[in-house]
Amino acid sequence: MRLAVFSYGLPVPGEKRGGIERAAHSLAQGLAERGHGVVVFSHDPKPSGAAYDVRQLPWQGFIKTWLGRRVTMGYLGNVIALLPDYREFDAIIAHGDSVLLPLTGKPIVRVMHGSAWGEAASATSLGRSLLQYGVYAQELLTALVESGTVAVSENTRYANPFIRHVIPNGVDTRLFQPLPREKTAEPSIVFVGTLGGRKRGAFLLDVFRRVVRTAYPDATLMFVGPPGPEVPGVTYYTGVNDTDLATLYRRAWVYASPSTYEGFGLPYLEAMASGTAVVATPNPGSREVLGDGDHGRLAEDASFGGAVVDLLGSEDRRRAIESAGALRAQQFSLDVMVDRYEALLMEMCGLHAKRITST
Repeated sequence: MRLAVFSYGLPVPGEKRGGIERAAHSLAQGLAERGHGVVVFSHDPKPSGAAYDVRQLPWQGFIKTWLGRRVTMGYLGNVIALLPDYREFDAIIAHGDSVLLPLTGKPIVRVMHGSAWGEAASATSLGRSLLQYGVYAQELLTALVESGTVAVSENTRYANPFIRHVIPNGVDTRLFQPLPREKTAEPSIVFVGTLGGRKRGAFLLDVFRRVVRTAYPDATLMFVGPPGPEVPGVTYYTGVNDTDLATLYRRAWVYASPSTYEGFGLPYLEAMASGTAVVATPNPGSREVLGDGDHGRLAEDASFGGAVVDLLGSEDRRRAIESAGALRAQQFSLDVMVDRYEALLMEMCGLHAKRITST
């Protein structure tokens, strides 16, 4: 198949990118490695080693501005998605705005990486909340009219009952795998996210300073995200590639995430696959991936620091969670994810060809 992928971003070394960009890259790479002709339309350049091609989306300068980003994602982005020439492709995979893409006449697989309803509910400002509720209305319309809409989790489909398919994100278990000998000598934590917003890295820094370092003065925190304030024991890593990220996961004793909302929560899965125990605040994504705490530890804000300290101090409890998490991660392998997308795309392209023939 000739496949077009619409994704505003892709992984870029040295620059912060989120789970959507990494998921878009993983799916495009997996399909390209199976012999499909994949072209990603993006504002970012082609990643090193990518098996797919990249063509640049327009209006990059405007979208990088404060105003441009806010009026594009979920709104003006629907126009941008129409601008590439899709005539040579059999189908389109959209990791972003796709309300107008049916006008292309191509089969469309729209990947919902969460729900704008959940984003709105966890927003820290009224403006962002209102913007996300507007996006949520578009998500409902998209799933209603685009039969190939895919949710990355059951909780995403729960928020949007018109979604017909659920295909969880996949983790590359060839890269993210346990290597116990790489664990740090001192108690250590890893976190992936940002200081503000729903990821709440600032909350984790405060917990680390007040609670964790009080119990373990030599404890360290590997903060994978934009740099923040200087805190003893904290090292910031921005824009790391997947190989380095896997190493950071393996080195840590605990992966800690106080996020208020995750549509899926790929870092949970990557940490579990890397043999690292997970402590997370309860949210739709953490409950689904961790199985209500069966494969990791769920803790509310008041007990979050204590839960991290407890795991750092008990090798037996850590080992039990590590084993359960590693087994859980095997159920979400990248190969399984690509299998399911490939089957859906072939089905949709076949149905599309039949409709053209019948007319």
